[in-house]
Amino acid sequence: MKKIFLPLGWISAIAILACGVLPAEQLCAQANDRTNILEHSTDPRGLPEVVICSQNLENFGELALMKRREEAENEKEREAKMHALVKRFQKAGCTIIAVQEVLGANSKKAQKALDELALRLRHYTNKEYVTYIGPSNDRISQVGFIVEKEGIEFNGLTSFAKVELPKVSEGQEPRLFARGPLQLRLVVSGKEQAASRELTLVTFHFKSQAFNSGDGADLSWETYRMEMAEALRRVIVQRNEELLKGDGNLLVLLGDRNSHFDSASARLLTGEVILSRFQGEAPCRLSKRGVPLCKPGAVLPPIFTSVLTNDPQTFQSSGTYLYGNTFSWLDEILLPVTNLQYAYEKAGVEGDYDSGVIREFEEASDHGLVYVRLNW
Repeated sequence: MKKIFLPLGWISAIAILACGVLPAEQLCAQANDRTNILEHSTDPRGLPEVVICSQNLENFGELALMKRREEAENEKEREAKMHALVKRFQKAGCTIIAVQEVLGANSKKAQKALDELALRLRHYTNKEYVTYIGPSNDRISQVGFIVEKEGIEFNGLTSFAKVELPKVSEGQEPRLFARGPLQLRLVVSGKEQAASRELTLVTFHFKSQAFNSGDGADLSWETYRMEMAEALRRVIVQRNEELLKGDGNLLVLLGDRNSHFDSASARLLTGEVILSRFQGEAPCRLSKRGVPLCKPGAVLPPIFTSVLTNDPQTFQSSGTYLYGNTFSWLDEILLPVTNLQYAYEKAGVEGDYDSGVIREFEEASDHGLVYVRLNW
């Protein structure tokens, strides 16, 4: 069937009216998982080099800690959860998986749990995987990666857990990331005689909206997430100046933002607004829902673009997380504007990305799996 393309602003507006503000049972028919495995044989680029996924594991890890987080958790339920997670990974064809909410009393125990999940994935795919876990400011919850070994070389691991956050209000105490973003550098071999490229991935897990009675701003911790978004964007931009100019290497930010795609923290992460524009008599303020309300001229061109909410088909999936009867886009995959061409579903077709959401196998997680295929 021929695809019809509308200006992206029209698509977003239509999709929000049709899907984003309705109860779950009234969502449009297109709000199913976008999981089609595309035919790339006629693409001049050939097969995609890598399939990058992100999954909040919903407190998977050391069984004793899972029992603390979920009272009914037992070994049988843990097995069912692990099976469902692997089925999601397998359906998306994930080459690299950024994971959040890996439980462990320390990094070693969290690594052991992630190794167990990777081993189960190996049984399904007959491929070898390696795992990475970073330090966290959370006592038991950490972020990490599962990476296929074949055709991929390790090139460095960096944690930003100890980066001090900028302040929304000058009078407040300094804060750190809730858990700590983790940066992984890889060298990925090209397929069908394509060149190898360096791939930098940064996974993050911002403060959730839960336990918001301690939030003095009464915004479900949105101002805290704004500080984290500003800090992460700054440090990534500073460390990747040449890459952001388009030097041929690739950068992907992905994880659980814990805020909707139109929130202030989301816009700060893309670079469309900056934190200083919310301070004092600055031109931006927050709505009661944490959405930025800015005067004309205060919004900047984005540095990073979502390949999920800016994709015409993927956006019809309604969101990655269901609370009550409302879906939200808590989980995210962002690429620099200079890298977007590598995520196109078809060569040269702008604004249509090879991305999707998988919410099948519900035992896996209360968050959907998100993915994007990169092809060069």
